[in-house]
Amino acid sequence: MAETMFRRWRGLFRQQCPQEVAVLEADITAFGEELARAELVPVDQGTAALALADYERALDAYERAKRALVGGHGRNNQRAEAAALALEEGRHALACAQARAEGMPLPELQPPCFFDPRHGPSVTRVSWKPPEGEPRPVDVCAADAVRLGDNRPPIATGRPLNRRPDRAVPKEQSAEPVGRSAAPAPGGRRHPYRIWPPDTPVAQRAEGQGEGRVRLRRPEPGQPVLLVVRLDGPGRVDLPGFPASRSVTAGSSLRRMIVPLPADGGEYIGVRIQASGPWRAWLHPPQHIPVLESRLNSRGPYVFRYTGGPATLMLRQRGSGALRLHELTEAFQTGLPLFTGNGTCNGQTRLTGPTLIRVRSSGNWHLTLQ
Repeated sequence: MAETMFRRWRGLFRQQCPQEVAVLEADITAFGEELARAELVPVDQGTAALALADYERALDAYERAKRALVGGHGRNNQRAEAAALALEEGRHALACAQARAEGMPLPELQPPCFFDPRHGPSVTRVSWKPPEGEPRPVDVCAADAVRLGDNRPPIATGRPLNRRPDRAVPKEQSAEPVGRSAAPAPGGRRHPYRIWPPDTPVAQRAEGQGEGRVRLRRPEPGQPVLLVVRLDGPGRVDLPGFPASRSVTAGSSLRRMIVPLPADGGEYIGVRIQASGPWRAWLHPPQHIPVLESRLNSRGPYVFRYTGGPATLMLRQRGSGALRLHELTEAFQTGLPLFTGNGTCNGQTRLTGPTLIRVRSSGNWHLTLQ
């Protein structure tokens, strides 16, 4: 399998960007034809609905891959990456539909290559030492596995290594969270709040560009949920069914919004988005909220769980704007204030036991348990 994957991707990423896009376009077209040819004849009625849901998920991923590749003003690496990720998700969903129909075990969804998702899914885990860092295990594609095994660098795809947000970075810099997800994705790791959890139904997520109105279905009516919106530029998010305080504006430096929504008895949540570029929005269930283990660093708003005993939480922010931490009740109502700071600041707060915590910030922050 590794050799097959190596031949498949080696030529693609040695070519120039227009040729890469042409290959990706051909892959998307081929997947669309595969969807059209697919015949699902479930072995029993019990699996019919599940197989159909997987097939619809594959269709949705196919449409997202097409929109990502042709959307916006021109094509860039970010849209190509989004298209490639959607394509892999669609292929996995179709494989699941076919496995259900045939009464076979479901295939695992492999995480994308650590060095660049456009390399395709990972096929193995290797030890890799970043510049000025410690060795760490990473999931890589077959081509990068071969290159690293020969003591060569990973495939060069035009993306500077120091721009990868999930690489090891000095402690003073911002990074994606180091905590774990309460319900991690099967077969791989995903950073919380970067994209919706892999099992999120179509009715609970949406994406678009510019101005849009979406209607998201709660995972469980009568239960609280997080609304997560990621923007590619400045924008505004309004929730018409909630008080005016639920309106959130994102400036040029704030690209993520996380809004706890208590249960209101309704089945759907309406969201109005005004953005200057692409956006994603989804409902994030409580079981997917990340858990703080020892340290956590990120940028902007965040919600996490602490499940340990009494401890001191050290806080540090670099940048401008306020840093506020509040407890949240399990109903997602605002609880006790834990810390308030402004600009570049340091502080600490005492945690008495398991709790749910909301971070409100527009800067880079770092939390450490002591």
